[in-house]
Amino acid sequence: MAEHRSAIGRDRRADPRVHHVSERPRLLILVTLAEAGGAQTFVAALAEGLKERYHIEVAAHGPEGALADACARLGLPFHHIPSLRRAPHPWRDFRAGLEIRRLVERVRPDIIQVNSSKAGFVARIALRRLSVRVVYVVHGWAFRRGGLGSFAYAQAERATAPLTDAIVCVSERDRAAAEARGIASREILHVVHNGIAVPERPLLRGRWPDRPVLVCVARLAPPKNLQSLLIALAQPGLEPWRLRIIGDGPDRPRLEAQRAALGLGHRVEMLGERRDVDAQLIAADAFVLPSDSEGLPYSILEAMAAALPVVASDVGGIPEEVVDGTTGVLVPRGDTGALARALRELHAHGEDARRMGVAGHARAREGFSREAMVERYDAIFRDLLKKAIPGEIRPELAQVDHVTAGVEAD
Repeated sequence: MAEHRSAIGRDRRADPRVHHVSERPRLLILVTLAEAGGAQTFVAALAEGLKERYHIEVAAHGPEGALADACARLGLPFHHIPSLRRAPHPWRDFRAGLEIRRLVERVRPDIIQVNSSKAGFVARIALRRLSVRVVYVVHGWAFRRGGLGSFAYAQAERATAPLTDAIVCVSERDRAAAEARGIASREILHVVHNGIAVPERPLLRGRWPDRPVLVCVARLAPPKNLQSLLIALAQPGLEPWRLRIIGDGPDRPRLEAQRAALGLGHRVEMLGERRDVDAQLIAADAFVLPSDSEGLPYSILEAMAAALPVVASDVGGIPEEVVDGTTGVLVPRGDTGALARALRELHAHGEDARRMGVAGHARAREGFSREAMVERYDAIFRDLLKKAIPGEIRPELAQVDHVTAGVEAD
């Protein structure tokens, strides 16, 4: 572990001190933005599951948003990081690093758990000389999205991996991608699937309707590729479907224009951010997510918990959630024809679609419980807390060091 960190000169001995880890350690959770999203849902779920075992504080760019609201509900401190934004900006990113470092020096966590590529990069650079254990959770590698930035993203991840005590991937596919790209050594890579609270019994919806409701919960931005969903929905044979899109983002004006151009205004509702997502899922008949890239989306787990059949792209960790032909249908990324065929078949065989939804509920309950996720993260954190940071003076070793120094002096 020490050799792995030293690759780019992490020197935790620059901050030597006696570090007391209490029975209830201090945990700081950092994510880029406080807006609604999968990473924020994960942070809220993890914080709620661990708040009796750790002193937890949460930080993100706010000061408002779904995550700030969740912290208020849970009674957890929320810290606004003014300069931490999604888009790259050298001077603003430098300021964000200073803000994160000052927060860590003030809060003095035993562990900082960082989420998302941007927060992960900025925080690890800023904290490289502080005595704090860093756990980085990857909600889908940015370099897997392709495009011109793929090489740069991979290089950034390789450069900052030595500043990390543990890297947690949310899917086996992401761990395999990290190993294939040489991002980090196998010893610090872990896989922990996202988890969710699932009702004990599935919702039983009754007969398949003549005009089924399709729901999509997503940020209206790349890489969700909702444009392909509208194109698919406009194809012949899909007239019975009604679509409700929940979420907001920079692509909204373009999607509204596309909806009008395709003549879908009477069939597609754009509901924006909602606080009643659970109720919207209950009122739906199927769920769709046509993303170009993903980690292990919470939106799909929420749909499975609501006993909805899922139609989604075969990308990222989605095949680890959705069993093709059993709990839903997987389609190739960007293939609007395949997406249209899947929706057409789902409507033609409504009773099979209902059975898929019930099977999805069982799969979510058995394989993606919040309790299992929380226990895995707790085990990773506790294991790291047992290991001394290079240069750190642990209380149980301080007396030994003092006696040894006396013997050497004699």
